[in-house]
Amino acid sequence: MRFSIASLALLFAFVLPAALAADTTRGPDGLLLVPPLARVSDPSGYLAPADRAALENKLADFEATHGSQIAIVLVKSTRPEPIEDFAHRVGEAWKIGRRGIGDGVLIVVAVQDRAARIDVARRLEGAIPDVIASRVIREKMGPRFAAKDYAGGLAATLDALFGLIVAEGLPPGAVSGQVERGDGGRGAAQGEQAIRGLVPFVIGGVLLGIVLRRVFGVLGALLAAGGAVAVVAYLLSSLLLGAIAGVLVFVLASFGGPMMAVTQVLGGRGGGFPGGFGGGGGGGGGFSSGGGGDFSGGGASGSW
Repeated sequence: MRFSIASLALLFAFVLPAALAADTTRGPDGLLLVPPLARVSDPSGYLAPADRAALENKLADFEATHGSQIAIVLVKSTRPEPIEDFAHRVGEAWKIGRRGIGDGVLIVVAVQDRAARIDVARRLEGAIPDVIASRVIREKMGPRFAAKDYAGGLAATLDALFGLIVAEGLPPGAVSGQVERGDGGRGAAQGEQAIRGLVPFVIGGVLLGIVLRRVFGVLGALLAAGGAVAVVAYLLSSLLLGAIAGVLVFVLASFGGPMMAVTQVLGGRGGGFPGGFGGGGGGGGGFSSGGGGDFSGGGASGSW
């Protein structure tokens, strides 16, 4: 069966990314996967690129000056999991905040649920008590989010949190570096989860690459690989994971091989790729976790 170039282009540009995006964000239990570490994680693209960059710069400048780490996660929905439970999983996995101080704050927004959560690490629970966190959500996020001004709501929220943290009088100084690789199995677990998240992308990319290869030869496999790089890098906020997906798609689409090989390579049954990815990896312009966040339930949730 022959495919026109136009129909292949439509399949490549629309069908594959939509299918992969639907499959890669949730685990077998239906719960959202913890996203790769980033100052601003927005896999669904609710923020314009310029707004996302502005928020990342705002967070980086505050960390450089005052040391405390704040991260933002925007998702479509956390259902069926309560936003509090999802935020706790992310906070425990990312461990933002300086080691020995534990001054991290995590902001989670579930847009379709119209729900938000400010999760506060233990050291900052006095500076940002639950009642104040709730007020910030109600007054800073709510009105702007209701108008779909997510960037404006987040910027106003950060300004409020910055003032509260500075008033606490914590010692200055940015996070000195990435969490050590030997700090338990947390980094390896995050790496394994990130690698497993590639499985739908690679399988879909290989299937498309095989079809394109029959029409365009090796160039077809290369096109599928390039698409995998772009889609993974955008949705998972990690150019490294995108490059890995692209290489695997090109090799498997070019030279064939049973699809079970894909899941065995990426599924982590043998421990994943050697070394995995550390807890300080991921997107966000080189953002690394300080390893000090102890998220034990402080903070507040709200809706708009």
